[in-house]
Amino acid sequence: KQWYQRRVRGSETLRTKMMRDRDAGIGMRIYHYTVIRVRFPDGIYLQGTFSAHDTVESVFKFVESSLRHPVTFSLIIPGSTALKSDTTLLKNAGLVPSGVVSLSTSETTEFTLLSDELVCKLSEM
Repeated sequence: KQWYQRRVRGSETLRTKMMRDRDAGIGMRIYHYTVIRVRFPDGIYLQGTFSAHDTVESVFKFVESSLRHPVTFSLIIPGSTALKSDTTLLKNAGLVPSGVVSLSTSETTEFTLLSDELVCKLSEM
Protein backbone atom coordinates (compact mmCIF):
# COMPACT_ATOMS: atom_id res chain seq x y z
CA LYS A 1 0.00 0.00 0.00
CA GLN A 2 2.80 2.39 0.85
CA TRP A 3 4.47 1.67 -2.50
CA TYR A 4 1.22 2.48 -4.32
CA GLN A 5 0.84 5.81 -2.47
CA ARG A 6 4.41 6.82 -3.39
CA ARG A 7 3.78 5.88 -7.01
CA VAL A 8 0.55 7.90 -7.16
CA ARG A 9 2.24 10.86 -5.47
CA GLY A 10 5.16 10.55 -7.87
CA SER A 11 2.91 10.40 -10.93
CA GLU A 12 1.39 13.72 -9.96
CA THR A 13 4.80 15.35 -10.26
CA LEU A 14 5.74 13.80 -13.60
CA ARG A 15 5.29 16.87 -15.73
CA THR A 16 7.47 18.43 -18.36
CA LYS A 17 9.43 21.57 -17.59
CA MET A 18 7.27 23.53 -20.02
CA MET A 19 4.11 22.41 -18.21
CA ARG A 20 5.53 23.34 -14.81
CA ASP A 21 6.72 26.74 -16.11
CA ARG A 22 3.34 27.46 -17.69
CA ASP A 23 1.56 26.69 -14.42
CA ALA A 24 3.99 28.90 -12.53
CA GLY A 25 3.62 31.73 -15.07
CA ILE A 26 7.31 31.58 -16.03
CA GLY A 27 7.99 32.33 -19.63
CA MET A 28 4.57 33.84 -20.21
CA ARG A 29 4.77 36.78 -22.55
CA ILE A 30 3.91 40.10 -21.07
CA TYR A 31 1.91 42.25 -23.45
CA HIS A 32 1.66 45.99 -23.06
CA TYR A 33 -0.76 46.63 -25.93
CA THR A 34 -3.68 44.86 -27.50
CA VAL A 35 -5.44 45.23 -30.83
CA ILE A 36 -9.22 45.04 -30.67
CA ARG A 37 -11.29 44.66 -33.82
CA VAL A 38 -15.00 45.42 -33.64
CA ARG A 39 -17.10 43.74 -36.33
CA PHE A 40 -20.17 45.75 -37.26
CA PRO A 41 -23.38 44.08 -38.52
CA ASP A 42 -22.64 45.26 -42.09
CA GLY A 43 -19.25 43.48 -42.09
CA ILE A 44 -17.07 46.54 -41.51
CA TYR A 45 -14.29 46.22 -38.93
CA LEU A 46 -13.23 49.03 -36.63
CA GLN A 47 -9.77 48.52 -35.18
CA GLY A 48 -8.27 50.16 -32.11
CA THR A 49 -5.07 49.75 -30.11
CA PHE A 50 -5.39 49.78 -26.33
CA SER A 51 -3.15 49.28 -23.35
CA ALA A 52 -3.38 45.77 -21.92
CA HIS A 53 -4.30 47.46 -18.63
CA ASP A 54 -7.24 49.41 -20.11
CA THR A 55 -10.73 48.45 -19.11
CA VAL A 56 -13.59 47.03 -21.17
CA GLU A 57 -15.33 50.36 -20.60
CA SER A 58 -12.63 52.09 -22.70
CA VAL A 59 -13.54 49.85 -25.66
CA PHE A 60 -17.20 50.79 -25.26
CA LYS A 61 -16.26 54.50 -25.21
CA PHE A 62 -14.09 54.02 -28.31
CA VAL A 63 -16.99 52.42 -30.18
CA GLU A 64 -19.45 55.08 -28.98
CA SER A 65 -17.15 57.83 -30.24
CA SER A 66 -17.00 56.14 -33.64
CA LEU A 67 -20.74 55.89 -34.22
CA ARG A 68 -22.71 58.13 -36.54
CA HIS A 69 -25.40 58.68 -33.89
CA PRO A 70 -25.95 57.34 -30.38
CA VAL A 71 -27.32 53.82 -30.40
CA THR A 72 -27.75 51.14 -27.76
CA PHE A 73 -25.37 48.28 -28.49
CA SER A 74 -23.58 45.36 -26.92
CA LEU A 75 -20.21 43.81 -27.67
CA ILE A 76 -20.13 40.04 -28.05
CA ILE A 77 -16.96 37.97 -27.71
CA PRO A 78 -16.64 34.53 -29.32
CA GLY A 79 -18.77 32.02 -27.47
CA SER A 80 -21.78 34.39 -27.51
CA THR A 81 -20.77 36.08 -24.29
CA ALA A 82 -21.71 39.75 -23.98
CA LEU A 83 -19.09 42.05 -22.49
CA LYS A 84 -20.20 44.34 -19.70
CA SER A 85 -19.11 47.96 -19.77
CA ASP A 86 -17.25 47.88 -16.49
CA THR A 87 -13.78 48.09 -15.00
CA THR A 88 -12.70 44.59 -16.04
CA LEU A 89 -9.20 44.71 -17.51
CA LEU A 90 -8.86 43.70 -21.15
CA LYS A 91 -6.30 41.04 -20.20
CA ASN A 92 -8.76 39.53 -17.71
CA ALA A 93 -11.49 39.55 -20.37
CA GLY A 94 -9.28 37.46 -22.67
CA LEU A 95 -8.71 40.28 -25.18
CA VAL A 96 -4.90 40.39 -24.93
CA PRO A 97 -2.82 40.29 -27.16
CA SER A 98 -5.71 40.75 -29.58
CA GLY A 99 -9.41 40.18 -29.86
CA VAL A 100 -12.37 40.36 -32.17
CA VAL A 101 -15.74 41.39 -30.79
CA SER A 102 -19.03 41.71 -32.63
CA LEU A 103 -21.26 44.74 -32.25
CA SER A 104 -24.87 43.80 -31.76
CA THR A 105 -27.75 46.27 -31.87
CA SER A 106 -31.50 46.08 -32.25
CA GLU A 107 -31.51 48.96 -34.74
CA THR A 108 -31.58 48.10 -38.41
CA THR A 109 -30.34 50.62 -40.91
CA GLU A 110 -29.38 50.57 -44.57
CA PHE A 111 -26.34 52.73 -43.82
CA THR A 112 -23.32 51.89 -41.74
CA LEU A 113 -23.34 52.88 -38.09
CA LEU A 114 -19.85 54.39 -38.41
CA SER A 115 -19.40 58.14 -38.51
CA ASP A 116 -18.91 59.83 -41.88
CA GLU A 117 -15.34 60.73 -40.96
CA LEU A 118 -14.44 57.06 -40.48
CA VAL A 119 -16.34 55.91 -43.56
CA CYS A 120 -14.07 58.19 -45.65
CA LYS A 121 -11.03 56.40 -44.18
CA LEU A 122 -12.23 52.86 -44.98
CA SER A 123 -9.66 50.54 -46.53
CA GLU A 124 -9.77 46.97 -47.84
CA MET A 125 -8.53 44.17 -45.61
